[in-house]
Amino acid sequence: MSLSFPPAFRSFPAFSSLCRAAAVAAGAVLLTVAPAATAAQAADEGFDRVTVESGSITSDGELTLSGSYRCLSTGDSVRVAASVERGENVWYGMDSIPASCDGSWHQWSNTKATEPGAYEPGPVRVKTSLVEFRRSGFIPMPTVRSEQVQEVVLTEV
Repeated sequence: MSLSFPPAFRSFPAFSSLCRAAAVAAGAVLLTVAPAATAAQAADEGFDRVTVESGSITSDGELTLSGSYRCLSTGDSVRVAASVERGENVWYGMDSIPASCDGSWHQWSNTKATEPGAYEPGPVRVKTSLVEFRRSGFIPMPTVRSEQVQEVVLTEV
């Protein structure tokens, strides 16, 4: 669809400037929205992913989990978080670690001390998450970008 204006309007300098200003504004909006749309589309297509591949426990209760992740950054802080099921729907959270969101796969590993005997070698359920902290006023609010619950076999080391 094209708009047609009478010749008197096309030669009017203010009309020409207004058209140019509108075109520049539309271009700026597209440039601003395009990266956000690409990141949102990647998240919708399951691009942001996190897994846990192994776990170990020592006799004194040191728990280690390892896995991989990939994500695309939207500008705020993204972290890899992991929790181990301690009872039915009771999760023991580990400290989160910073993620590098450049679209490539990265390895992650996290170790935390637990009470001796809290976990035994064998299968456990692990919840891993990619969490982005987005600013909402002065308070960063967590947004889960990807989450997965998997069974892992803890080995004794």
